[in-house]
Amino acid sequence: MAGLTNRWAVLGLIFLIGLTLPMQFQAVPALAPFLINEAGLSYTDIGVLTGLFMFPGIFLAAPGGVLATRIGDKAALLMGLAVMLCGALLFAVTDSYAVMFISRLLSGSGAVLITILLPKVVTDWFVSKEIATALATVASSFGLGVGLAMAVLPSLAEISSWPVAMTLNASVTVVAMALFFVFFHPHKTPEDTFSRPALLTLDKPEFVLSVLAGIGRTLFSTGYVVFMSFMPLLLISQGMDVVEAGVLTSLAAVTSMISVPLGGVLSDRTGKPNHFIIGGAVGTAITCLLTPYFAPVLLWILLFGILRGGCTGGIMALPSQVLRPESRSAGFAIAAAVYFIGMAAFPAIAGYVLDATANTAAPLWFAGLLWILIPVLLGAFKILQRKWRVQP
Repeated sequence: MAGLTNRWAVLGLIFLIGLTLPMQFQAVPALAPFLINEAGLSYTDIGVLTGLFMFPGIFLAAPGGVLATRIGDKAALLMGLAVMLCGALLFAVTDSYAVMFISRLLSGSGAVLITILLPKVVTDWFVSKEIATALATVASSFGLGVGLAMAVLPSLAEISSWPVAMTLNASVTVVAMALFFVFFHPHKTPEDTFSRPALLTLDKPEFVLSVLAGIGRTLFSTGYVVFMSFMPLLLISQGMDVVEAGVLTSLAAVTSMISVPLGGVLSDRTGKPNHFIIGGAVGTAITCLLTPYFAPVLLWILLFGILRGGCTGGIMALPSQVLRPESRSAGFAIAAAVYFIGMAAFPAIAGYVLDATANTAAPLWFAGLLWILIPVLLGAFKILQRKWRVQP
């Protein structure tokens, strides 16, 4: 069967692929109450297992970029999905923390290729054509996946068990793999005409700006993950039951489904993505800080989902502003490596903060700090971009 040729249809398929990763990533915090009660884990253990999913990317992002250039985007993405699926199924059949640890490393190893290639593939299809809109749409799959995990998995575990919930969660990956295998073909880009060594060569400005872009992606992603992971624990401490807390928290993801693509559209239409990045980041940070103290909590959860939408498209589009076609794979690999470092560390830090303070509001303070650092990061990126006069 011929592959998809319409870029918006391809975007829909990539969105589905993007949905599988956060559903696997967020499965552990979504099932945290069951893992704590039935497997004897601590909040720090939950934070470690959550962040561990991203740990392999610290070491595998650069080799993953090389592998993708050698075997192609489609084969590399299918490989990543298959490895991630194996790790999820291994987690579902054990109650040993050591095996859980290994399974999260395995799943995270597969997630490396997905994380690197999704923004790269979208950039190939949409560069100079609604790039912020397309990248924001794909990025919203992360928020939706996290929200679905938080809303659905506790309910599934409540009526069956956490291993069953984990297994059903993994089935989404199987569906995505099948559709991707049948319908996707890569978009030919100028980099296809360059030699392999050229793909691995970044000049100094591209390298530094790719690192900063990776930090930006890390801040808004981990700011979101920490909020979504620890908000249910705050609600439970205030007397709400596990399922209700998960569903209420997931409303942030529901509103994000509208706000994140809309933020990308407005960034493209107005040509002022920086305004949306700064406004969204500051507003989201304030929401994180106020949520534990002022009722109704529903208002703050909805505001969180709305305000974060301004950041996503602009931040995700930063690499496209500075990378040449021939350096795109390497640049996205560098940005992904930085992203993985933060995603591995920050959830674990949030869990440690909660254990150390015994205050369920503390992780939300930490999330607010991550969001408020985004305008600082953007300022550094823009200053260096102008200094070096970097254009794609």
